[in-house]
Amino acid sequence: MNQKTINVVLLSEDEEKDILRFDINDKIVDINLNDPTCQQSLKCVFNDLLCELLKNDIILSFNTQEGYHREMYKEVCKELITDIGRELDGIKEELRTEICIQSSPIGL
Repeated sequence: MNQKTINVVLLSEDEEKDILRFDINDKIVDINLNDPTCQQSLKCVFNDLLCELLKNDIILSFNTQEGYHREMYKEVCKELITDIGRELDGIKEELRTEICIQSSPIGL
């Protein structure tokens, strides 16, 4: 399976908008962290990442925009991306185990 890096950047378009930007297969997905629908948007991105996981091993690479200054957002988003990466790794292992079990001639 190929390995693919998904770039995630924390940036600020203005003083009132903090964006977590995912680049998934050249599709840019922006999550406005200041918007009440942020949690639902993160769920949608997670689904997109799961779809990508079925095609490739993925690694999430987190960075911040040069000059981004909100330290709390940096720390929270860095931890969030790490947690999402761990969750995806766990799911990947579960899928591989399930596939092995189902494809085993004796059903182990």
